[in-house]
Amino acid sequence: YDRLIAICWPLRYSTITTNLRMLLIIAGIWSLVVLLEIFPVIFAARLPYCSSREVQSCCCEHSPVYKLACTDTSFNRQLGTAKTLTALLGPLTFIIFTYAIVVVAVTRIASISQRWKAFHTCLTHLLLVLLYYMPVMLAYVLGNLRLIQNFDLYTAVLTVSVTIPPMLNPIIY
Repeated sequence: YDRLIAICWPLRYSTITTNLRMLLIIAGIWSLVVLLEIFPVIFAARLPYCSSREVQSCCCEHSPVYKLACTDTSFNRQLGTAKTLTALLGPLTFIIFTYAIVVVAVTRIASISQRWKAFHTCLTHLLLVLLYYMPVMLAYVLGNLRLIQNFDLYTAVLTVSVTIPPMLNPIIY
């Protein structure tokens, strides 16, 4: 959003990107995150658990919890898949859409040096997006296709894929 406004409407940046608008965007995203997380917790809490209650994961995620239930968990699996796809593909779709608009706007800039400056502004962010989304999506696909049989290995791959990219933020920026 920030780069879209900065590149497409640079002269109006300070009037478009106000503190109130940023607060509303942040509040909206946090509300969506809470809603995405609360429904799986409510549905998993309603399941009957009759055997082990030890979660086989490094964090108490939805999938390892509902798998402990002693009833049909197909709805919970579908809910988990929908939640994951929404959380991954929603922001990625927004990022791709905004960068498509940015690319169109940048190609209209006459000066090559100004085009390069605009692309350079976006390059670091795109690098971070790729560093985050590629390993997470790879881990998700490998897990869903059951190509990683060892659950500890899958947990390690997923943990590393969500830990390393944020640690690289300060280095890249």
